[in-house]
Amino acid sequence: MYSNDFIIKIDSLNKSFGKIKALDNLNLEIKRGELLGIIGPNGAGKTTAIRITSCILQPDSGNVLVDDMSIHRDQIKIKSMIGYLPEEPNLYERFKARDLLRYFAELYGVPKNRIDDRINELLKLVNMSNRADDRINTFSKGLRQRIGIARALIHDPKIIIFDEPTMGLDPATAHNIREFIRGLKGEKTIILCTHYMDEADSLCDRVAILNQGKIIDMGTPEYLKSKIHGDIILELKVENPNNIDANLIKDFDSVEDVYIKGNLFIISLKSKNDIKSIINVFNNDILSVNTKEPTLEDVFIHTIK
Repeated sequence: MYSNDFIIKIDSLNKSFGKIKALDNLNLEIKRGELLGIIGPNGAGKTTAIRITSCILQPDSGNVLVDDMSIHRDQIKIKSMIGYLPEEPNLYERFKARDLLRYFAELYGVPKNRIDDRINELLKLVNMSNRADDRINTFSKGLRQRIGIARALIHDPKIIIFDEPTMGLDPATAHNIREFIRGLKGEKTIILCTHYMDEADSLCDRVAILNQGKIIDMGTPEYLKSKIHGDIILELKVENPNNIDANLIKDFDSVEDVYIKGNLFIISLKSKNDIKSIINVFNNDILSVNTKEPTLEDVFIHTIK
């Protein structure tokens, strides 16, 4: 048994694909009703972790408890509790939108006298009522994502898992889907895997940073950003980064940290006192200068580094 505060407990999870270790003794607890973001570089193990939690994959070892039910013995019950939207929803192209939702409603055992109302509710929710009788193969990526969300919600699951729900969408459609997810906060337990740091920052109650199959840091976005040393981030894009001696920058009293990414110097400062002097170190190599407060992207870069 585990605390009722947590609806999901991932315990010592390991998974390899050949010589590639996707999950390395992964441990994670997810609270009831929270929106947890999972961020990490490509190959960090995000999709593997959520596919195991959704009973799509089996781990090599370890366990996942969902509402005190084990993925090893209670797969059918767990699947009935989870709505999963993969990065590329596997939609049956020849189906009409309404027929697709009916198929999955019947598959998940939605009561027959409830199916039509449920389909209409979800089509309205994702603003697709006017396309209900159109075939999936006529839909744009954004419309497919909306129908994918409706499919994930058809059985009114307690837990919803979104894997890169806004990847490749135009800004307006991505905004609409983020607002839709925001509207579910508190009502459902949500796991959001994303590469967009601003998305995780604005939506999530907590964020877990996953790398090489392990959680390397976790907390609220505010807590994670507070761990960046300094109150100001100075970003300088330069023409010839090899001409710059980073040690000269580190010698300034206000400098907390220096990170170099290609031709971009990211400098954490505890005050503005030395900004002009730091800029002088770069002579005439500077292409652009920007100052900002620490963001979740800065946290991600520093943590992965």
